[in-house]
Amino acid sequence: MAFALALLATDLVATGVQRAVYLHPLDRTKLIKVLRPASLSPKRNNFNGIMDRLLPSTRLRQIQKEYAEYLRIMLRNPGPDFHTPIAHMFGFTPTTEGLGCVTERVMQPGGQIGETLGAKVRANSLTQAHIDLLNDTISRIYAYDIRASDMNPNNFVFGQRDNGTGPGDEECVLVDGFGDIHAIPVRSMARWSNRLGLNDSCKRLARNTGLNWHPKSQEFSLPA
Repeated sequence: MAFALALLATDLVATGVQRAVYLHPLDRTKLIKVLRPASLSPKRNNFNGIMDRLLPSTRLRQIQKEYAEYLRIMLRNPGPDFHTPIAHMFGFTPTTEGLGCVTERVMQPGGQIGETLGAKVRANSLTQAHIDLLNDTISRIYAYDIRASDMNPNNFVFGQRDNGTGPGDEECVLVDGFGDIHAIPVRSMARWSNRLGLNDSCKRLARNTGLNWHPKSQEFSLPA
């Protein structure tokens, strides 16, 4: 395909269960997420893994739900001052690895990919300033009623959103895992049901990072 963007193995920055993430070959401010071939996906014996094998079309469900959630949030908040806590999405493009979803790249000041919450926890480099940024993101997720079904530590990235080289402030961005991807879309029923889901997701995030979660204030804190 002469019109497809060429994605190189050297541009691969992350690999998940379903998708691989590449640097955009023509735009340093963006990334491209590509659905991995089913043959390369690890075998999972949970509900999602079984459904992937029995109904291969369900592998597209996460992408559909993610994009639907992005559209829902952006169309509900069309004003120029709206500051979304989730990564921006810019449509789809053909690539040499298959159809790619173009998304925002959160970067460090030097242009490197932003560091995830999980990486900072593993490196023991999480500071109170990072916790403040995380709490700001969490507060906006609640305020905008964002359906965030997979708030794992590797889906939160710290960095700048202005090409990574300008004077923009560092923030924490949920780059993946939003959208009601559950088989029974309970979080989409009402604001209260999504709130219960967010409470559960934050408790799980606390367990996976060793942070403290305070449900009344809806904030995280560093362990004593």
